[in-house]
Amino acid sequence: MVWALLPAGPSSVEEEDKYYIFKKGTYKVGRKGCDIIIHKDKGVSRIHAHIIVDEMTKSSQVRIKDLSKYGTFINKNLTSNKKVHQFPNKQTSLEDGDLISFGTGNANYRFSYVPLVFYICCDEASQMNHHLQDKVSSIGARLTHVFGEECTHVLIDQHVPLQRDLLDAIVAKKPVLHSNWLELVADKSIGTEFPDCHSHFPTIMVDGVSIEVSDPKTRENCLGGYTFLLESTYMYNFGDRLQSLLEVSGSRTILVDDICSSSQVFECGENICLTYVIPGRSSDKFDHLDRLSLSYRVSEMALIRAVLSGNLVQSILIPSSVLVSSSCSTDETVVADSDEENEAATPVNANAAIHKEVAQTYVSSAEISMEAPNCVSKAEVSTYHDATRSESQVTFKDDNCCLIARRNKADKSEDGSSNIVYSQDLIVRDVNITSTSSYRTDNGVINYKRFRKKF
Repeated sequence: MVWALLPAGPSSVEEEDKYYIFKKGTYKVGRKGCDIIIHKDKGVSRIHAHIIVDEMTKSSQVRIKDLSKYGTFINKNLTSNKKVHQFPNKQTSLEDGDLISFGTGNANYRFSYVPLVFYICCDEASQMNHHLQDKVSSIGARLTHVFGEECTHVLIDQHVPLQRDLLDAIVAKKPVLHSNWLELVADKSIGTEFPDCHSHFPTIMVDGVSIEVSDPKTRENCLGGYTFLLESTYMYNFGDRLQSLLEVSGSRTILVDDICSSSQVFECGENICLTYVIPGRSSDKFDHLDRLSLSYRVSEMALIRAVLSGNLVQSILIPSSVLVSSSCSTDETVVADSDEENEAATPVNANAAIHKEVAQTYVSSAEISMEAPNCVSKAEVSTYHDATRSESQVTFKDDNCCLIARRNKADKSEDGSSNIVYSQDLIVRDVNITSTSSYRTDNGVINYKRFRKKF
């Protein structure tokens, strides 16, 4: 514990300092050069009063002695002010909650008891207890090896493994400090604030990784903007503590069991950075998550390390799998052509495009089939209606009663050079010819050699 002299009233809070008494002794109140300096009230004497602390315990008697010209006043239980110099020996006892006024009454303070309960979290608590007990006793603090709400600070050694009680302390927003911070407190007698904590944050081990614990203010919003999707608590190494840890770090949590459809995900978190937390105690694949619109996935222990350090690094987030739609076929593989292949294919592709355009002009209805003509029950009719194109296309009937529409293979390009066009002939069945048996062999198998292929 420590005793505190805290400014009371709007004017005093703005202009006066707080004072914390860490050790027993006699402390001077007055102007510059005293232990407790009064700035606002001009009626304060150079040495205005003494505050005497006999022992650093709540039950011990703390006294105030008036040495001033204009007086020191005390108000107990919100009753009327009493002048200290009217008490025997110009002194009286101070208790928790008393109001004190110095000088003309413009400087008002409340005398308060500030408890200090240190939760010791280490592998060998007995050794740490023996090392720190004298320090703790000198400031009236108390040590405990079981975390509770009355604990004010957590003291640990370097590289201590993460424990459940330590996680409870972090959820409760208690400062986690290295044990050497207590030595600084014990060495102080009086001050306007507690010793700085920022240089005394410890390093702990989380799943084999060293993590420096940050202060509670840094942790309280380090996961802001994230929504985490959780499985049942028994699947996680730290159970329901994980959900509490995420919530005190500024994030939102949703249980998978509470989601009935994917539309509910959008309603709960508007689908903004919805991240699934992979349980540490289960190796299941959780196929039921495929229907949810997840942004990322992250392991339980990696997320805990991020909270303890107060910084979520994007590299620990695993992007969700990208679904390929049915329109994205994988039957064909497209390989980029080399420069030589592109140059060789350019004239062929150009003439092939012209060929395709002309074919669409001449043919109004056609069916391309790998079946033999005798397997087709309906007739296909090819209509030719552009006389200007007849010179470049020749049609004739072959021995198998098929009409062959052929284009000249040696067409002139625009620059006069001759390009060879490699294309298959368009074979159209004669609408007046019935199927014959010439396409089949004696054993009834189709003779594919009878189909013509032009090169």
